[in-house]
Amino acid sequence: MATNSTNRGSADFVEAEGKVYVAQTDLKAGAVGLAGAVMQNVTHIAPAIAAFFFTQTLVANAGAHAPLAYLVGFIVVIPLGLCLMQLAKKFPSAGGYFTYVSATLGPRMGFLTGWMFVLYSPIVAGPLLAFLGLVVEGEVQANYGWTWFHWWEVVIVGIPLLAWSGYAGMSISIRAIVVIGAAEFLIVLLLGISGLLSPGPGGFTALTFSPSYNPGDIATTAGFFLAVVLTVQGLTGWEAAVPLAEETENPRRNVPRAIMASIVIIGVMLVITIWGQVIGWGTDDIKNLPPSTELPALVIAHRVWGGMWWLTLAAMITSAWGASLACQNVATRMWYRMGRAGVLPASFGNAHPVRKTPTTAITAQFILSVLLGFILPWWLGPMEFFIFSLGFVLVIAVILIYIAANIGVVKYYWTQARGEFNWFLHFAAPVGTSAILVWSLYAAFNPFPSGLNGWSPLVVAIWLVLGIVILAWMKASGNEAWLSKAGEIVVEHEETAAEKKAAHTL
Repeated sequence: MATNSTNRGSADFVEAEGKVYVAQTDLKAGAVGLAGAVMQNVTHIAPAIAAFFFTQTLVANAGAHAPLAYLVGFIVVIPLGLCLMQLAKKFPSAGGYFTYVSATLGPRMGFLTGWMFVLYSPIVAGPLLAFLGLVVEGEVQANYGWTWFHWWEVVIVGIPLLAWSGYAGMSISIRAIVVIGAAEFLIVLLLGISGLLSPGPGGFTALTFSPSYNPGDIATTAGFFLAVVLTVQGLTGWEAAVPLAEETENPRRNVPRAIMASIVIIGVMLVITIWGQVIGWGTDDIKNLPPSTELPALVIAHRVWGGMWWLTLAAMITSAWGASLACQNVATRMWYRMGRAGVLPASFGNAHPVRKTPTTAITAQFILSVLLGFILPWWLGPMEFFIFSLGFVLVIAVILIYIAANIGVVKYYWTQARGEFNWFLHFAAPVGTSAILVWSLYAAFNPFPSGLNGWSPLVVAIWLVLGIVILAWMKASGNEAWLSKAGEIVVEHEETAAEKKAAHTL
């Protein structure tokens, strides 16, 4: 096992061109290449989920402006990605945001960021698989008359299979992600293009990108900004390769490249796909899209693809599985690094000696997914809990995480790396995007959403306060040895022939 002292890398290390570097880690170094890192991000974004599952919520708030909302969200996320790239090239670590914020703003802020991150990637699999099960249940009953199939059967199969994939090793996980992600991307993009080529009532138009175009009088100012906030959520995942840094070849180069490549690829695709759904449904009938009992993507697929409609359902299934797998990779690697630092129990920082996987972290993820995939969806309803947890709670938490990282960029490059300071990358971009996120969040929750979703800010606030209480308890009990380890990054060395053979990089 690598010791803590050997894992203290330097933020100033430079990966020489033409050479391959890997981390000195107990995880499987070099198992992920640039293509794998990009697809880790793409599947974490979950194109089919982002494009299909939130369409009704987006249109209910932004009307025919839903494609414009995604375009605005895409524009906001680009500089966010540029900001994170500034940290990714300096602080390679499985800790991700925990390490970044610890190294730039201090370990206590790093802990709170890691604590808030629990409301991001770790919570995804359960609600997502439950909602997928509900969608599949409705489709097989409507199309094949299968009354024996229920949503929780997807959860029963999906969560244990997800855990097995995590235990089995990163090479297996990343290969599954690449295959699943590529198929999903093509199907989603094809449906969007099909909707544009075969429009519903109202015909083809690009006026959906015009603020003055509002068929059905659905869009409101608050509704539009809520939709923008939700599109930021829809695009989250572009940073999912960050916690895979210790398992990625040339992490200081490949992780930043994967961040921007995934933002551009998925951003363009989602704008086209949402536009295609609005047009494919029909702008003259836009009022009937939000209350549809069937997902609009499936309605459009039945109309334009006929007997091949099931490809859309297949994309949703692969998207849910791929996103759950990518989120598990992110969550467990962050918890692994927090265990190594000592802020979580030491067992979280142990990796299997053969499979090179953080088994305790994967087990914790499995338990959390069972709670969020069975108990709460059963109580609140799979769809209601999905929108609440992943559409509202998650997006508030992730905006706080993004802002913390942005502040870290400004502080680090203004102080410790002043010689590299760039006014756009290290000030205008982080400050500007943070201001936009705060203002959009305010506009989205003024007035508050009705029903269950209106409780989301309180849930996030309670979770944050609980994290502060834990910090205070650790200080009072003298448990502060972790403070000196929280911002540690890994040492890199040139990949050996034996390491390259063992890694099976993709």
